[in-house]
Amino acid sequence: MDNAASASLDTLVTQNAVMLHTVAAAYGQHDDYVTLQDVLGELLADADEGLVYVRIGRPDGSLLVSAGLPTMQALPPPYTDADGRPQATPGDDLIHVRRPLLLDRNEVGFLQFGVSVSVLTAARRAILEQGGVIALAEIVLTFILLSAIGYLLTRKLGHLLAGSQALAEGQLHHRLPEDGLDELASLAQRFNLMAERLQARIGELEDTAARLHASEERYTLAMRGANDGIWDWDIVADTLYLSPRFSEIAGRDMSGLDITPADIPRYLHPDDAGRYQDQLREHLKGESAQLMLEHRIRLPDGSYRWVLTRGVALRDADGRAYRMAGSMADVHARRQAQQRLTHDALHDGLTGLPNRALFIEHLKSALGQRRRNDQHRFAVLTINLERFRLINDSFGHVAGDELLRRVAERIAQRLRGGDVAARIGGDQFAILLNGIQARTDAPRFAADLREQLARPAALAGHTVHPHVRIGVALSDDYRDDAEAILRDADNALHRARRSSDEAVTIFEAGMHTQTLHTLRLESDLRAALQAGALAVHYQPVVRLSDRRIASLEALVRWPHPEHGLLGPQSFVPLAETLGLIHDLGMQVLERCCADIVRWQADGGVVPVSVNLSARQLLVPDLPQQLLDTLARHGLPPGAIRVEVTESAAATPDSPAPATLARLQRAGIKILIDDFGTGYSALGYLHTIPCDTLKLDGSFVRTLAGDARLGAIVRRSIELAHDLGINVVAECIETEEQHTLLQAMGCDFGQGYLYARPLGADAMEALLHDIPPLEEDTR
Repeated sequence: MDNAASASLDTLVTQNAVMLHTVAAAYGQHDDYVTLQDVLGELLADADEGLVYVRIGRPDGSLLVSAGLPTMQALPPPYTDADGRPQATPGDDLIHVRRPLLLDRNEVGFLQFGVSVSVLTAARRAILEQGGVIALAEIVLTFILLSAIGYLLTRKLGHLLAGSQALAEGQLHHRLPEDGLDELASLAQRFNLMAERLQARIGELEDTAARLHASEERYTLAMRGANDGIWDWDIVADTLYLSPRFSEIAGRDMSGLDITPADIPRYLHPDDAGRYQDQLREHLKGESAQLMLEHRIRLPDGSYRWVLTRGVALRDADGRAYRMAGSMADVHARRQAQQRLTHDALHDGLTGLPNRALFIEHLKSALGQRRRNDQHRFAVLTINLERFRLINDSFGHVAGDELLRRVAERIAQRLRGGDVAARIGGDQFAILLNGIQARTDAPRFAADLREQLARPAALAGHTVHPHVRIGVALSDDYRDDAEAILRDADNALHRARRSSDEAVTIFEAGMHTQTLHTLRLESDLRAALQAGALAVHYQPVVRLSDRRIASLEALVRWPHPEHGLLGPQSFVPLAETLGLIHDLGMQVLERCCADIVRWQADGGVVPVSVNLSARQLLVPDLPQQLLDTLARHGLPPGAIRVEVTESAAATPDSPAPATLARLQRAGIKILIDDFGTGYSALGYLHTIPCDTLKLDGSFVRTLAGDARLGAIVRRSIELAHDLGINVVAECIETEEQHTLLQAMGCDFGQGYLYARPLGADAMEALLHDIPPLEEDTR
């Protein structure tokens, strides 16, 4: 029985030591001793009479944690028997146990706790007492039974015998009848009292066992909560202990392998093995206070996991390390999160390309290489995707995102080794061409890239042909300003976007100044549109036979506060580039409708033609917007006409013909402007909804001195008439031009010969002086 009690005591001490060491290490490594003291207080409350107090102290004896036995003034020293096993201090019922503990800043402190042996002592005493009582009871019962056999066989002795047998079989709830006042009744009472005490004690032992099991589960959970693998290296014996959690993190059963510290680098990432060995060597030499290193370990499947290895060495009097212990924590999830955050901060989430910030860093690196080597040349290309906003508005943002991904993929396919592509804006990309040999390399690459990007792409059930404009800046004039070279490439891009001929533009001196002017003009234009400050002038279209006004063309003007009255060539291309052209066009239409209503009140009824840009023709509900505007002013569809350029009306795969057909069916006449300068559209003329052709002024100016041109114009007029289409000649400035065109059968004319563009009030006066045709035959 003594051996059993000693074994139970050893188990209790060991369990408490492991549990407390694990909890202290988990919280101590974060220097969180306040929380640790609270946790230990809860453990002591649950431990009942087993674990009595816990103290954690520094090497100098100062206490960091004090839980339990608040009246204890000084720590009693541990007491062991001859075999070195913990024993209660003489005259005390506590076993005091002290263990070394690794604190923060690599100090080796101590952990001391006290375990009460009163529970085990009481249990052992109770068992001895109960055994004695049972033995005595058996002797008494035997004596009574033998005596009863001799002289008295009574019913009470039978009950006593049955009760004795029931106790022997473990039926502790069995009780004897206590009737009577004789000795047998008294014996029955004592028997019942013994049974009750024995039953209560057994219940207490069972409850203690249940709480011990719950405590063991808590200890196991606390150890798992620490989540670190423990390792212990005996440097002298060159043996290594690795905990089960260490094996879990490593992904293999390390305990079954004969591993020495020299084998560890074989399980590390090749890029980390050297760093691990260097830092370990530095710590063993005493050059660092602690080994702390984040590195990767190789898992059995060949993948790698990020871990944090920490450790500290114990040294002898000469400073030589003889033992080293520490932990290994799994930090893979945190490291991956950090890498994702870093990647996301420097890359575009939609295309996966570097963003502007990372592209600037690559530019700085290229400039640094150029400073070191004057022969190193590079170029920066900025790329803008044309009509991207229209695709977003027409097909949806999902289709727009897919187009951006397609463009990014095609750009990446064209890159050479060492080149870098990035998305630096909504529909804008940039490329760093590293190591070009000549100035012509960059524009040649840009031209090839445009062809690659222009290949058809299927989006949302539609086929689109992506077109781009490209600005180029060469490295010859830059030394250390990455932002400047990107800015100038963007300036060249703006020039390319404003040009109808040059889709690729190389930056030249003066573009930056022009760009600043354009930016100021852009700001002024937005303000003018918002304030409705644009003006509309009107130029009459006359019938050549009698010079009567047949209609008017609305021409937008901008009364700029600094630059005076600006013509459309100064700001309409900018509005096209900024995506403001539709707002501008609708503002012109509103002004025209208001003027027509005012003229009608004075008797001057004349239709007005307004210009529609190619971008406006791509607006899905453009016809309805025009009709709604007319209806809001109380005007019929015939009050206005729309002019579109030949190139816009005859563009293949464009929705423009369908839009024009809808307008024509609604009663709005269609005029094809600049006829002969786009597709020379005789081949397209029969497919385009058209009521009137406007011969471009370039033909009219040279008509008098070019007989061959005259023949072409005459045949074009005849062909138009055969198709039931009227013809207007633009830019008529002389009587000779008027006479020639009238002789060729041209119906109408427009130009300075008849009138310059006039403001609304001046045009109203002109209409009053020269009454327009009552019925237009066009």
